[in-house]
Amino acid sequence: MDRENTIIKSQNEPVGLAADSSSESSTAGLPGSSVYRKGVSSKPVAERAPAFGLTDLLMLLTTMVWGANVSVIKVSFAELSPHAFNLARFLFSALIYAFIIWRSREGFAISRKDLPRVVFLALTGITLYQVFFITGLSRTSASLVSMGNAMTPIFIAVLSTAFGLERLRWTGWLGIVLSVIGFYGIVLGRPNGFNLKGAEVSGVFLILLAGLMWAFYTIFARPVLKKISPTKLAGLTNIIGTAFYFPFAWREFSRADFSRVTPGGWLGLVYSGSLALVFGFVVWYKSVERVGGARTGVYSNLTPVFGVLSAVIFLGDRISWLQVLSALVIFLGVYLTRNGHHLFKKKTE
Repeated sequence: MDRENTIIKSQNEPVGLAADSSSESSTAGLPGSSVYRKGVSSKPVAERAPAFGLTDLLMLLTTMVWGANVSVIKVSFAELSPHAFNLARFLFSALIYAFIIWRSREGFAISRKDLPRVVFLALTGITLYQVFFITGLSRTSASLVSMGNAMTPIFIAVLSTAFGLERLRWTGWLGIVLSVIGFYGIVLGRPNGFNLKGAEVSGVFLILLAGLMWAFYTIFARPVLKKISPTKLAGLTNIIGTAFYFPFAWREFSRADFSRVTPGGWLGLVYSGSLALVFGFVVWYKSVERVGGARTGVYSNLTPVFGVLSAVIFLGDRISWLQVLSALVIFLGVYLTRNGHHLFKKKTE
């Protein structure tokens, strides 16, 4: 996915990770945690799960948008160079976010204490992520990138443990091992083989680096979200990250001949800039507020599926049964990492 499902995937508390004694206070007030309620105290509130409704339908649409976005970007490379297209879509989305924040009651102001954190999030989650993601996508297939995106929750779990934010149980480590094995199966199981000496190997490596950057973004956004709303944080990091992205993309952008872009190319830019980067984020966070982070997070697992289907249908990408099986192994690994301890948890009254 163009990882537009940002911060996103793990707004819900990673339940496969055992939090330490301070985890409740460290996640209080976060979308997706059991204690997050706007304008309400941080005491856990038991609520009845909402019935399947409009919010769920919009979340399904969002995962389809994000999944298809990888193929849209890949097709657009035929009209514009990778970084020229990417900067154009981010400039477009930054304008939309600027309008949303301007119209909101929060405005653009942030405290001096939070400014370095927001800048760090913009550099990792937007600038560096996009440098690695776009370059990696230009060197390998859209279907391989979509399947590789399923590894992101694993990076989040590992980094959360490394920084002492969560404690990974043995089922989590088992899930990580399975996910790594599954990823190798996806890479080596390509129908036409995998060129270990060509551009593809660097493309896959860059996609993994992009996932790592997104994991940093997700983890270190948590304390900032206690003071800044999710939509505002997404907008600010988008705008600041776009500004930092200029040096990496300006050369290609300045040489691009936009007068030769076809209507289909402009449509792809508008789709990726507005639906994937803005609409998807807004719907996701609204879903977190209305039905909770755990229920919303379930939909994130559908994004790689729609990504692969889009690449097969619209780009003619071919996938092997080994890749399908390997993708299922990754999903099993993600499940074990986040929820596996429930399978072995002793029932207590």
